[in-house]
Amino acid sequence: MTDSRRIVFLYLKDYVQAEVLDMIDEHRPASFSVEAIEQSAALEVRRAAIANADYILGYPGDLSQAELDSAANLKLLQLLSAGFEHVDLDAFAARTIPVANNGGANAPTVAEHTIMLILSVLRELPLHHNTLREGNWLGTDETFNMRELHGKTLGIVGFGKIGKQVARVSRGFNTTNFYYDAGRANPAMEAELHVEFLPLDELLARADVVTIHTALNESTEGLFNARTIALMKSSAILINTSRGRVVEQAPLVEALRTGRLSGAGLDVFERQPPASDNP
Repeated sequence: MTDSRRIVFLYLKDYVQAEVLDMIDEHRPASFSVEAIEQSAALEVRRAAIANADYILGYPGDLSQAELDSAANLKLLQLLSAGFEHVDLDAFAARTIPVANNGGANAPTVAEHTIMLILSVLRELPLHHNTLREGNWLGTDETFNMRELHGKTLGIVGFGKIGKQVARVSRGFNTTNFYYDAGRANPAMEAELHVEFLPLDELLARADVVTIHTALNESTEGLFNARTIALMKSSAILINTSRGRVVEQAPLVEALRTGRLSGAGLDVFERQPPASDNP
């Protein structure tokens, strides 16, 4: 084959270091060329590149209709994220262009991050770290407010690859694990991971820790709202490492301020980055 197959790598400057761009170029097959373009580039720059692309790789953001209309040679959109909420799947389907996500590649990392957030909230790590940095020694002042994960009831909302990995890792803390998902896992998987399916409302009422691992779509946006948060124990904590808009911020903040909820560990927010006055 004499003609090079063209890959357009759309990337976020804050997410992708120069070393990653070098690695892509280093590992590409000789029959492929790679053109790296920042997601924030001007529309005409993106459109010109996509018009000649055989494949799009990376973080495309919201591809415009004009860009898709120009993509006469496009054979595949390969996302580097597990989520695909920014992609108009119907538009790609109408053009018979497959869209592939990267689900599961970061499952161990996100599961570890989830456990870190759970322990940080239960053990009040930010409070102790910040007060010590400020020159204050809490001593035993917070002893009776610090809790263990050991033996707690964990509610996993979203039981894909990340949710399953969280179930595996948390077993080392002797937790009792329940999960909720739109589709149930098969009995063999439930037995292997020592989990039990519960309807969402029942899971929220029983869990000491609720951790969210859903995709963002029409059925999950605002899934955690005033009604569902009110179902949780006042001693419970909420962890979100999925997408910010799965949780409505205002009722969560109100629940934390009033003591209706014990704590929250958030890796994502409704709007990112959060404003400096975000409560």
